[in-house]
Amino acid sequence: MASSCILVLLWAGLWRLHAGMAFGVLLGLPVAWILSRPLAPYLTGMQDIPLWLPPLPFAIVALSLLVLGALSWFRASAAPESAQPPEDPEPQ
Repeated sequence: MASSCILVLLWAGLWRLHAGMAFGVLLGLPVAWILSRPLAPYLTGMQDIPLWLPPLPFAIVALSLLVLGALSWFRASAAPESAQPPEDPEPQ
């Protein structure tokens, strides 16, 4: 009970300082709770840990960076000419 009160007070302070981050925490905690439900048997030791589970966070980060890089690439190539940096003149 005391730890829940401390977490609520920390969240309230975060809300006062940075409301956008507090809103993200408010949305992220239920999502994390829902996504953690299928992993509970592995974390409690009820089942053996599958081979794909330990590298899963690294794979998620790598795929996220790949997608964000591809989106940046496509958005930059579709930018108008005035938004693109000037090309260097050829050396003489």
